[in-house]
Amino acid sequence: MPNGTFSYSRTLAGPVTLSTLALATEYTYASDPLGAVAITHVVSGRMRRECADDALAAGPGDVLAISQPDLPYTGHVDVAELRAVSLPRRLVEDAAGRLPGRPAPPLRFTRFTPVSPALAEQWKKAVEYLESGLLAGPAAGEPLVVDAAARMIAAQVLTTFPNTAHPAPVLADTRDATPETVRRAVAFIESAPDAEIGLTEMAAAAGVTPRALQYAFRRHLGTTPTAYLRRVRLDLAHADLVAGDAAGGAGVTAIAHRWGFHHLGRFAAAYRAAYGQSPRRTLEEGGRAR
Repeated sequence: MPNGTFSYSRTLAGPVTLSTLALATEYTYASDPLGAVAITHVVSGRMRRECADDALAAGPGDVLAISQPDLPYTGHVDVAELRAVSLPRRLVEDAAGRLPGRPAPPLRFTRFTPVSPALAEQWKKAVEYLESGLLAGPAAGEPLVVDAAARMIAAQVLTTFPNTAHPAPVLADTRDATPETVRRAVAFIESAPDAEIGLTEMAAAAGVTPRALQYAFRRHLGTTPTAYLRRVRLDLAHADLVAGDAAGGAGVTAIAHRWGFHHLGRFAAAYRAAYGQSPRRTLEEGGRAR
């Protein structure tokens, strides 16, 4: 621990850790392999870090991936405030569509800085929304919301930083895109819509790769597996609203969060497109009918 002013705060979103570190001095350190993906936004000050043969200096506004998950690294922080996000490597690999039990090379960043300035800004907005808009609000305790948020950040890593996580397509992906694959995945989704599931879990239940499952849903249902899951959950939210949520007396916000819809504007728009009226009106009508 260096001498001088030091402050640190941490927020958890399931397997994702969001932290802010402010250091009013210089500090040099060395780290063993994290075994995780760590992304840092330099709010103020400067930092340098080296991982293998890659040396990178960053200043105010910069966003960088700290290291390869399986390699050690060293760093130097100079009177800086840093906002960091750490998440399991497996979560990022799952978001890329890897199937458990199938051999694949380890996740590697081919560059430690964002693809573009626009994606760097998008990363900052995603983290800000997650920390201030989601985890500080009433949805913070809802398992499906937290699970969706963790998967969103993992997908954002893949979009923001060039990497090797996406598996190469294989012939079997097209061959397995059958109606039977869709049937197995649909049965799995409809049997556990309140579980913390994503593309990887759905593909495993169907016994195919994530890419094959995506092909199958597009070919036979004209949608994606995750969109189908959202629609199933939307239907369950609708059932709660129609019932006036007789069991819990919850409002629209609580019902939306219960079924994993953390953005209320998008939930309301999707609901209106599906049912022709606002979720609040459905809830009011359900309450009057009781």
